Amino acid sequence: MSFTHRSGRLGLALALLGVLPLTQADTHESLSAAVESLWSGEQVSISVLSSSFTQQVSKAGSEYRTEVKNAPTYLQTAGESAWVIAGRKRFNAVATPWGNFPRLDMRNARLLAIELPKKRYQVLASSGAGLFGVGDWQRYGFLQVIDVSTPSAPAFYPLYAEANLGEHALGRLADSPVLNYARLVPASRSKAGEIIAYEVALYALGRKGPERVLREGVPLAYLLRHEGDGWTIDSVERTPVTTALDEGHRPFTTPLRPPLFSVRENDPQ
Repeated sequence: MSFTHRSGRLGLALALLGVLPLTQADTHESLSAAVESLWSGEQVSISVLSSSFTQQVSKAGSEYRTEVKNAPTYLQTAGESAWVIAGRKRFNAVATPWGNFPRLDMRNARLLAIELPKKRYQVLASSGAGLFGVGDWQRYGFLQVIDVSTPSAPAFYPLYAEANLGEHALGRLADSPVLNYARLVPASRSKAGEIIAYEVALYALGRKGPERVLREGVPLAYLLRHEGDGWTIDSVERTPVTTALDEGHRPFTTPLRPPLFSVRENDPQ
């Protein structure tokens, strides 16, 4: 398996990366490597603080905690609601700008620490519970990101990751003072139903929430395509599938409905 990056008009300087010795079963690793190439080698330290959570049931609901000092708490309450508690702040972990998230499957949850030169983050990362634990739904991962740079005023970003990317969807663009997020949206499927193209929109985790990254006034975006035994990634100026989702206020799980979306219309000019 391999992947190739070809820069388009936006001209982001990324290196052409070589062939990866992956088998057909490891296609997702090639895709992950292609996404990681967007971060241009900027240093981001990601470490696992804990992969063990203790459940405590009370009148408030089910609380999940780790033994890590000052770590966030994940609280499940009635009606399929869930909250992330960081310090004295309580954040809704289900109602998000991308649509409703499922509760996290805390059996597989991990607490991550991400360090940037002037920023510190903690991340609750896991697959979803219920429907998101079976079939094709398992491709989604969920990243509850907390900016803990100022402990008394944490900021919260509920994010999702397509294609089993997990924390590979997080990184840092060149000269970015904050953490960046690569949001993948399926753009095309094969006749067999496999996703063969994704639009990639890049965001900065800013004070007002995830904000699209701009280059010369144009949103920074890419198209990932499965070609041969690997993936190519090209810069593009339009993301019609992503735009349609957002303008229609549709959830992240909205399926493709051809002929509205095709790879051809996303090709760089």
